[in-house]
Amino acid sequence: MEKVVPIPEAAKAAGMTKLVFEDDFESMDTIDINATHEPGYKWYVDAYGCRLTSDYIYQKDSYIHMGGPQPYAYGLVSYSKQLNAGFTVTCGCYLECRMRASMPTGEYGGIPAFWTMVLGSFMGTDWREGGELDVVELFITQNEKGEDQKYFAGSLHHHYRTPPVGDEKAKVEFASNLVNNTGYLDQFPFIGDEWHTYGALWEKGRVTWYMDGVKMHSAEYTPDALPEYFYRDDPTPLPRIEERRPDLAHRTRVGAHSIMDTDEEVVLLTSRETYPMDVDWVRIWRAE
Repeated sequence: MEKVVPIPEAAKAAGMTKLVFEDDFESMDTIDINATHEPGYKWYVDAYGCRLTSDYIYQKDSYIHMGGPQPYAYGLVSYSKQLNAGFTVTCGCYLECRMRASMPTGEYGGIPAFWTMVLGSFMGTDWREGGELDVVELFITQNEKGEDQKYFAGSLHHHYRTPPVGDEKAKVEFASNLVNNTGYLDQFPFIGDEWHTYGALWEKGRVTWYMDGVKMHSAEYTPDALPEYFYRDDPTPLPRIEERRPDLAHRTRVGAHSIMDTDEEVVLLTSRETYPMDVDWVRIWRAE
């Protein structure tokens, strides 16, 4: 019997009903775990010189576990640098994964993530400018009472480099990014090792984030206006980039995330030793 994969309601409402990428991780056969860089795999393990091994990632029951002796790794990526081939996404898609992550008490920060980054940056061929879409990144922090709080962050990042400064012997390129980010600290319903489904609807000029089918927040962007920056559950916008970082006010592009609409991006699953995660499936939808 052919498996029927339900279309997420947000994807269906946007007309994105064609399943263009799917991995249910029923086995490791879709992962190039031996780093052969042969075509035909959905995931490759060689990114930024950090090669994942079977100690770090393995299949268990009907999902994969990520997190092991490697202290930090970019994880699985849908593209092979050596082949210069693989799966990429562009504006006009719905990305979704089902995952769980045990966020350790007392160790603050985060990394368990399902995200995308611009292909040129991943390949190391174009570092000038590119977007990043974090469908989900999980964090742990402390509140004013000193209590641990875990939260979901769905973010857009605009990465770019300012022109080099200094003489030839001490030339420096300043890298920076602009962020539109909303985390849900007090309201975040994540306790312990619970499975959740995380999704992001990426449309022209707008990304909307979902958790278990419920809309979390959205970010809109245009070529002539920066998106406002929100943090946690506080609706108060922070100062714009010119006010926070006057040294970056000379940037040539005004719309911080307008580049997202033309980006081609690779898809990644990322964890590290102290922030392991399990992934049940990844699915990506587009319009027919």
